[in-house]
Amino acid sequence: MNEQFPNELTDAREVCSVSEINQRLKQTIAKQFSLLWVEGEISNLARPASGHIYFSLKDSNAQLRCVMFRSQNSRVPFEISNGLQVIVRASASIYEARGDLQLIVDSMEEAGFGALQRQFEALKKKLFQAGLFDQDRKKPIPQYPDHIAIITSTSGAAVKDYLNVAQRRYPSCKKTLFSVSVQGDQAAEQICGAIKAANKQSQADVIVLIRGGGSIEDLWCFNDENLAHVIATSKIPIVTGIGHEIDYTIADFVADLRAPTPSVAAELTCPDANALLSSLSYLQQVLTRTSIELVQKLAQRTDWLSQRLQRNHPSVIIELQKQSLNGLLNRLQKGTQSYTKENLYKFHTLRQRHLHQSPQSLVKLQQADISKLNQRLQRAIYNQLEQRSHKFQLYTTTMQAVSPLNTLQRGYSITTKKQLSKQVITNSRQLKQGDQITTYLAKGEVVSRVESTSSRTIIKSLSDSESSDQ
Repeated sequence: MNEQFPNELTDAREVCSVSEINQRLKQTIAKQFSLLWVEGEISNLARPASGHIYFSLKDSNAQLRCVMFRSQNSRVPFEISNGLQVIVRASASIYEARGDLQLIVDSMEEAGFGALQRQFEALKKKLFQAGLFDQDRKKPIPQYPDHIAIITSTSGAAVKDYLNVAQRRYPSCKKTLFSVSVQGDQAAEQICGAIKAANKQSQADVIVLIRGGGSIEDLWCFNDENLAHVIATSKIPIVTGIGHEIDYTIADFVADLRAPTPSVAAELTCPDANALLSSLSYLQQVLTRTSIELVQKLAQRTDWLSQRLQRNHPSVIIELQKQSLNGLLNRLQKGTQSYTKENLYKFHTLRQRHLHQSPQSLVKLQQADISKLNQRLQRAIYNQLEQRSHKFQLYTTTMQAVSPLNTLQRGYSITTKKQLSKQVITNSRQLKQGDQITTYLAKGEVVSRVESTSSRTIIKSLSDSESSDQ
């Protein structure tokens, strides 16, 4: 027996065509999904001669057909290719001819790194044009800071690396840690607050902003525009040590100094105490050597003056002067060595105290001591030269007293056979009748001729004169 359908069911059914169904679906989908943002990987990319592009967006579980017409895909700023991860803005629709669901894409951007990189470059250009990267607005980093403010996460390895290097190089410096998040949506705001707090306290000489390495997404909080302006307006100079050497953020460009890593940031903000001590020792050696060279130059000048004086003064006096100056040189060298040993002892004592004192204070103390020693040395040299100068004047006075010129002043004269001759007449036998002689007096000279000569001496002539007077 054949089974029959009820008449009411047969008369009530509505039979639709495929086209009608597709039209209804298209209208429903267009109404419900008029604007979509979809992320996925491009595959099955096709580029027909029309200029439109056809592709699929897929993830690990599904895929959707997509079309992007020529007028829209010509505005995409990057090369569209298979395997590219993108975010598209689209509307859903039904391609009626095949009954396929498809997305009609009107814009496309790279997902992940590509999008972030474009945002980074756009902000970098904006801040560059605003002058936030200018070198003339960057503040100098103090060479010997007494107080360092460190802004970072206390749970990361970056703060440990920084503190290890800082403690080894510059243990006497005070350090204040501002704990903030260095990743996530709230990180930039917290970092801004820490910078403002450090400026408000006005205790730190320099601010260090550090973080370990990570992806561009991990470091994105350091590309915040508000953070860039806070760094630029900070009254305290800021040093950044963010990520690895190849990582650059907007904060690095705005900061007063950028270090490639947190450890290098510690080296740039913390001077090497041992190197400072070595430098002080070298300066002290230079001062000692310069003092000795100065004394030696003075001794050489004295030798030169002695050579000039030898033409007019006895060589014995010059030799005594040289011996005296050599003795002075030895005394000064011994005194300098004694001062050097004393300063070396002070230097080593200060070096032991350095771990508990500021290197800047030690530098000032050492400079003061060196200045005092230099003044003492200069006074000693000046006093010795004054004494030598006094003795030299005394010897000059003595020589003038026994000078032949003084003898002429007492009424004596000097007679030579010819004018300007060096042969002095001391015996009448040197002359004969008619010779021309020149007699030099204290003032002027007399030229005469010999009438006669005698072997009588002035003592005998005086005796004969006294006898005739009696």
